[in-house]
Amino acid sequence: MGFWHDLKQDYKGVFERDPAARNGLEIILAYPGFHAIFLHRINHLLWRMHVPVIPRLLSHVGRFLTGIEIHPGAKISPGFFIDHGMGVVIGETAEIGENVTLYQGVTLGGTGKEKGKRHPTLGNNVIVGTGTKILGPITIGNNVTIGANSVVLKSIPDNSTVVGVPGRITKKKIIRMTTEEGLIEVMDYFPDPISERLEDVESRINELSKRIAVIEKQEEKGGKMRIYNTLTGKKEEFVPLTPGAVNMYVCGITAYDVSHLGHARSAIVFDVIKRYLRYRGFKVNHVRNITDVDDKIIAKAAQEKVSTDEIAQRYTEEYYRDMEKLGVSRADIEPKATGHINEMVEIIKGLIDKGYAYNVDGNVYFKVSKFPEYGKLSKRNLDDMIAGARVDIDERKKNPLDFALWKASKEGEPSWETPWGTGRPGWHIECSAMSMKYFGKSFDMHGGGADLIFPHHENEIAQSEAFTGESFVKYWVHNGFITVDKEKMSKSLGNFFTVKEILEKYDPEVVRCFLISTHYRSPIEFSDAQLNEAEISIDRYYSTVMRIQDFMETAENTKETPAVSEFENLLPSIMGKFEDAMNDDFNSALAIGGIFELIRETNKLLDSEPAGQKAKKLVLKAKETLAELGGVLNIFQRTPEEWYKALMKVKNIGLTEKDIIDKIAERQEARQKKDWALADKIRKELDGKGIILEDKKDRTTWKVRVG
Repeated sequence: MGFWHDLKQDYKGVFERDPAARNGLEIILAYPGFHAIFLHRINHLLWRMHVPVIPRLLSHVGRFLTGIEIHPGAKISPGFFIDHGMGVVIGETAEIGENVTLYQGVTLGGTGKEKGKRHPTLGNNVIVGTGTKILGPITIGNNVTIGANSVVLKSIPDNSTVVGVPGRITKKKIIRMTTEEGLIEVMDYFPDPISERLEDVESRINELSKRIAVIEKQEEKGGKMRIYNTLTGKKEEFVPLTPGAVNMYVCGITAYDVSHLGHARSAIVFDVIKRYLRYRGFKVNHVRNITDVDDKIIAKAAQEKVSTDEIAQRYTEEYYRDMEKLGVSRADIEPKATGHINEMVEIIKGLIDKGYAYNVDGNVYFKVSKFPEYGKLSKRNLDDMIAGARVDIDERKKNPLDFALWKASKEGEPSWETPWGTGRPGWHIECSAMSMKYFGKSFDMHGGGADLIFPHHENEIAQSEAFTGESFVKYWVHNGFITVDKEKMSKSLGNFFTVKEILEKYDPEVVRCFLISTHYRSPIEFSDAQLNEAEISIDRYYSTVMRIQDFMETAENTKETPAVSEFENLLPSIMGKFEDAMNDDFNSALAIGGIFELIRETNKLLDSEPAGQKAKKLVLKAKETLAELGGVLNIFQRTPEEWYKALMKVKNIGLTEKDIIDKIAERQEARQKKDWALADKIRKELDGKGIILEDKKDRTTWKVRVG
């Protein structure tokens, strides 16, 4: 095309594929991937003009400035995008199609020292994950996705997904053909006999290992549980203080604004933990507090010229509505700070009497230096904290790290009478007071986001253990952040998405599945692409349920097929894999992987067209197992019909269910009259609106397009 055309397409590609891209100036100044392709396009022009030295010199300058090395001879089509591209290397004879995306650490490398083609050729719309190596003069087809850290040594056909070392194709192309009988789908497999045999051997070994583990297991349902304890920095066997019972306190919201996705993650994480503990037979007593008096609430009330009670009530109700949509169950007890002032005052009195706190003009501070274990949760050294303390200078404090237990009242603020004057509680004291009221001096589990480890939870430990003289909490559990462009999502950074905004674009089940598809302690990088993947995954479940329903209605009672016996051996292991994953620090990501393994194997069985009563029983058992495991995580609890009706709303299809049924009836009439042109026109019209028709033996069903 031309230099400026290609560069414009590269610039446009950044906006299309990076949701964090805000404006053009940011791309021009702060995107090393764009800088690298800009320099390369100049270098490539010079290379083609046979200008000596300068192209290679500029290539090295580009590598120094951006961390990306592109040989001037590489042929790169427009729309090229490198995301987080440090360590990308592209060789001399590499050829790259249009709209290709590479992530950091990708190598398009050569093999051998001979002249001529030595590097790979990538088709259009290819996505190459972090750390992937594509080596040699091989061809990667159009619309291929290659997973992170793969090593690809042979050519890949169009529309494939590749993972592993060496790279293996895990998805096959679906060819859709329209005939007089309607749309049919044909699977275009790309067989690799050696890989398939290795996979079969690996599957059999895994199955044998699983059976041995089941035999050896001495524990009851699910085996022993291990949980990562922030306090000790390691996984520990989970043994509650009282056998069979778990007291769990989780920090809730400060009710001054609508909830964002970070709040949703914490709520969903501990909802899953609670559900799994109950599934294991524990009697769980769950307390989640609401902070309804705080500096931010006071500021919001002053801004809107309303009472702090009105602000707190409004956003507490908003929070409950959002969490209910996301399938988060209410806690057994949901106390508010203002309802526990007397408990806070009693603790503060005790701390003053014991010399752990002091009063300055109606402000009461905790004396950090008197508590020698301060920093044991966050693993921080007291001297280092003082040297790097980012706290407001307050000459009334004896130590910069001393924190407020009680704040003297200011005009217009809510206040309560105490022995040291009128005022209101500090933030940290409320959780100690409420947890002790409902659980006593010590309890099993305290949870919250990782941003609460310091100072909030560190301060809770100090004031609680100083007051009681006993260990406060046995297991401290913290969920990781949600990040946007590698930064924590938060209101203070202004990079957050509210739950309400997200639910305007995605079904709540999609959001929940997205948030639990990563281990709770790991960060999650937020993107529409990730949510779309979650939507596709959930649709795979509901599509499978529809296939099971069709099979149960149409399967023949003939002789049993070999695939049935193989499937029968698989079913018992799935439940074990799920429980093993959840027993290992509530690894919901691995547990969901087990669920989708069963979904995949169920579809494989249905593809084999099994027959007989035994096949029916096994397929029905698979459906029941999927529902049971999904129930533990509170996903997959609707019918396919309910799922697609919900998708119609979030995708703004613009049709009612009746409209679709009427169109199907109109198309059916056209087919009976052999008016294939009209029938095809109706199908295309619905397809254009996101409705996919599936013709079956005796009827036509519909689905909503996902992803």
